[in-house]
Amino acid sequence: MQHTVQFPLFDEVARALREKGSYHKELSEQEVAQIMESVVQNLLAGQAKIKAVIPKPTVHIEHEVGTVSGNVRVEAPIKATIKVNCVLGNDITPQKLKLIKSDVQEEAGLVAKPVLKTVNVERRVKEALNNPNQALGTALGSQLQPRGVRLTATELHFNEQTLTVDLKGEPMSR
Repeated sequence: MQHTVQFPLFDEVARALREKGSYHKELSEQEVAQIMESVVQNLLAGQAKIKAVIPKPTVHIEHEVGTVSGNVRVEAPIKATIKVNCVLGNDITPQKLKLIKSDVQEEAGLVAKPVLKTVNVERRVKEALNNPNQALGTALGSQLQPRGVRLTATELHFNEQTLTVDLKGEPMSR
């Protein structure tokens, strides 16, 4: 199940891609946090077994490095907390990000641990964060599709305290 986030940035991106085919902006920490929330929602999409609360993560960008941290609270079928902390930086490939470090911890009671293990959220999170460009592109794409736009290219680069995004896209045929 795709969850469309009501966030002005996604509407702004969709409008620009529909009208010009491209979008360029330096995103603030708060805007990156909104996109990262969508990344986590995408990870849990299609997981009928899991009901989770995904608070907006904390993002800090400094010296061309982004730190993202947050907790996912699993509420059904078990109670658990998944803590995620990752550090992203610029890759040697221009306009690409790389994962510098990730730490995913699961906190659950004895009864919940086996259930959490079968769902394997920790592995899914680590796999997604291993390719942050794809994870962010998929998250953006999932928010743009309901707005009638298909994302065709995503370029990302950290500056001193912002994340520059260069996106290309096109209107979806109805």
